[in-house]
Amino acid sequence: MWLTSRIDVKPASPQVRRLAGSTATASRPQPVTRSNRNEFDGGRQVTNAIWNRLGPAAGLLFLPVLMAGLLIHRYPDVRPTDAHLANWLANVNATTFRFGVYVEALGVLLVIPFAAWLFGRVRQGAKDSSTPATAMLIATATWVALTLPINESWAGLVDQARSGLDIRVAQTIVSINQASYGMTGIVLGVILLSAGVAIVRGGAISRWSGWAAVIIGLFAMVSGPLGTDATPLSLLAYVWIFAVGGYYTFRPGMRRELEASSSRASIGGGLPATR
Repeated sequence: MWLTSRIDVKPASPQVRRLAGSTATASRPQPVTRSNRNEFDGGRQVTNAIWNRLGPAAGLLFLPVLMAGLLIHRYPDVRPTDAHLANWLANVNATTFRFGVYVEALGVLLVIPFAAWLFGRVRQGAKDSSTPATAMLIATATWVALTLPINESWAGLVDQARSGLDIRVAQTIVSINQASYGMTGIVLGVILLSAGVAIVRGGAISRWSGWAAVIIGLFAMVSGPLGTDATPLSLLAYVWIFAVGGYYTFRPGMRRELEASSSRASIGGGLPATR
């Protein structure tokens, strides 16, 4: 007790604290090595290769899924007579109609990954095509946003018809829906026109497909007033998306590109070779 009470512990001097601090090892961020960089690049290459398969596949499935939904729920005739519309409303199954609308909505949404892939693809050309490619992407989002609510309006018409609906009110709703669909053709035409300009300008994809997109896009933009929305000619834009998606899904060399990207990733992420 007496000994411990006599010990006078003084704080360390500034020189001692500086000396002690100089011996401490501060943690420093590890530098990015060549192996880490190769691993990152390899992973990105694999992601791009997979995306280059999923994007075209979405375009390939776009039209079949869309048509499957259409065949499930079916619409009345374009500009139907009162008798035809009344007969259609009396015999349509609401559950089947809603399921068909759901399938068709899935088909509509498939155009988004296709457009996103095409956006990246056309910007790889020799000349800058960012402006028309961006316009295509914006038009795609607009087309989806305008198209999806139309079928919901049809579903509401079917639901209300079971409780009794005046035929003139029903005809008004049908006219609005069909006119709205006709106006979406303008936006769909902008999609193809912008895509065609980007393809022709950049050259990342065959320019023949670009010129075809320009012609079909211009036609789609004027098809509503001409009444061609009620004919098979209105499917030309959908067929173009289907054709481009199908070609880049099954074209020769796609499997080799995916395998090459995977092998580069495995080599980049592994240990450096030793002699």
